[in-house]
Amino acid sequence: MGKEFLTETHRSVTLNVTGGKIDSFREKEETTGTVRVYENGCIGVAGCLGTPDENALTDKAREALALGIPYPCKLDGALEQENLNEKEIIPVSKLIPTMQSFLDRLGDACPRFAFSNKISLNYRKTEYRNSLGRHLTSSGSNMDIQLLAQNRGSGNLFDTSFGYKGADFDPDALLSQFGKEYDAFYTSADITPGRYPVVMDISDLFGGTLQHFIAEMYASGASLLSGKLGKKVFSDRLSLKNDMNPATNPGVCFFDTEGCVAPDLRPTLIDRGTLVGLLTTKKSAEKLNLPNTGTAAASYDGVPTLGFNRFYAEPTAPTLSALVPGKAIYIVMTSGGDITPGGHFASPVQMSYLMENGRLVGRLPELNIGGDFSDFLGNDYIGAVRGDPSPDSMLCAVVMDVNM
Repeated sequence: MGKEFLTETHRSVTLNVTGGKIDSFREKEETTGTVRVYENGCIGVAGCLGTPDENALTDKAREALALGIPYPCKLDGALEQENLNEKEIIPVSKLIPTMQSFLDRLGDACPRFAFSNKISLNYRKTEYRNSLGRHLTSSGSNMDIQLLAQNRGSGNLFDTSFGYKGADFDPDALLSQFGKEYDAFYTSADITPGRYPVVMDISDLFGGTLQHFIAEMYASGASLLSGKLGKKVFSDRLSLKNDMNPATNPGVCFFDTEGCVAPDLRPTLIDRGTLVGLLTTKKSAEKLNLPNTGTAAASYDGVPTLGFNRFYAEPTAPTLSALVPGKAIYIVMTSGGDITPGGHFASPVQMSYLMENGRLVGRLPELNIGGDFSDFLGNDYIGAVRGDPSPDSMLCAVVMDVNM
């Protein structure tokens, strides 16, 4: 009988911001434990909230084998690995005064904006062990600032947003970056319809394509990628991964719930234009005869299913100005887009800036962007940059059709 034992601890403090002032906070801590056992092609799962009793959970998991839930026993072999990032970003006792001071400075720098939404400080620690001697431990923290900005008197709930997520807090650097966006917001810019380099967060670009990487969808023939595994179908400049590396995704666990550890801690989907991986669990990989990329997730008392952290594209340029010299469109907010079954992508853009040589020039009116799935991952894909304009940025540039 094979066995896995997991414990997870999550701690978070979330501040609610209204009108630039912190008006409430919520502090949360949760510990969970999980035992999964495998025998005769079946899985038994038991979980608990709070500090786990491993022996008691093991007994319950064995009893659950009687349910006959099919799942292969594919435990990975012995490995001792840990990635512990215990550095304190801000002491919890100082979080409220520190962030209120930051908000006050931000309000002074951006007097025509009213800020609202959330700021959170998060910590996560995960430990995995199995009966073959594998023992993995991961821990880390992140500061997550997600502010909505209302142009005072506009009548809108919000007009733009400022965001940051990272393992450090540098108020001066954030104020400088947010100040540049503020100045550009009040400078009008315009463009004529046509094809332009479009710069956007990687999740905005690839988020709508995620379903096409799911193994079951691929095998059914419903994915735009069906039949292309192992084939070079995209740009040489495109290497796309699931970012489980704490160095670039602070606070993430570097292994999946089944104890899989990817090379460079990033399961690879596309490698220099070649489709090399899909989103799988050990069960779906075996059932569909596909390689397992190690992208499983599970609730503390549930059977493993698919999981995903965030996209990572291998950088192709050191800065935005090097990635897209000349004019480009920098997208801040886009919502409501979709991809048709034939692969055509279109989306309205609620907030964007005209950018020249990596510098924000002015705010553009609302516009629409579009293109073809195979094109914006192929000939129209320009590349990616990380750490510009802010340390947590992961931006991609693609040539798209732009209409007003």
